[in-house]
Amino acid sequence: MRVLCYNLLVRRSIAKHIHESTNIAYWMENPNWDSGSAAFNLICRAFRALPFSVHDAQKRIFFDSERLIAVNGETIVAKSGLGKVDKFMFRYPGKMPLETFKEHVAHEVGAVTSCLAGIALPTEVSIKPADIFKHVRHPIPTVVQTQQRLDLDIHKALDLNEVEAEATSPLRDRTARDLERMLQGIDTLAAGYEFVPDIAHNSGNLRRSTLDGEVTLMDVMPIHPDGDRLIADHPPGLLEHATENIHNYQAFVGQYGS
Repeated sequence: MRVLCYNLLVRRSIAKHIHESTNIAYWMENPNWDSGSAAFNLICRAFRALPFSVHDAQKRIFFDSERLIAVNGETIVAKSGLGKVDKFMFRYPGKMPLETFKEHVAHEVGAVTSCLAGIALPTEVSIKPADIFKHVRHPIPTVVQTQQRLDLDIHKALDLNEVEAEATSPLRDRTARDLERMLQGIDTLAAGYEFVPDIAHNSGNLRRSTLDGEVTLMDVMPIHPDGDRLIADHPPGLLEHATENIHNYQAFVGQYGS
């Protein structure tokens, strides 16, 4: 039993490192990303000068290309049946037991989806085998968020400047109403849990439908009051950027209402 537990921890650690390295490669190749460190930004500049994409190479080497959709900061997103996605969570804080981690994820996801009902995507939290890696005979059990799959060609990242520049229309009205509802939910979330939703602009988590203006929060793990997240990272400026966006949405909704 002790050997089995040790092997599981090792495999879990390997999966975590694959996730982290693939995610950081994405950001290092992103010319609009500021790491917060001048020295590391220089490394990123050299990284972007390479004649190939390290991020794409990692995805081809490590993951089942038939299922993989994206590698994000918190999750690896994969197809899951008809119209669904599984978001596998490998970046556990420390050596937290799997069931404990699931309970924490369920608590935080439940807080966001209940307070921001109608905006945050409904999300089921469970434990599933991570069958998304290549050449793995025994997939490790992993905490998973399961959601409806959004068509990102329709649900585009919300750009408030674009919305403000639009003429009055049913789409703009719907967006304003949804943002007002979201702000009310954010107040409830802060008062009840001291959480802030991850709506930093560069995250792309807040989406707007090109069909009817509907606003949707796609990633529902919140930011803690100190700027950390459950996965034990502290992205530079994440809380500040999310708070700035909240103030911008408040100003827009206030002007729209007037």
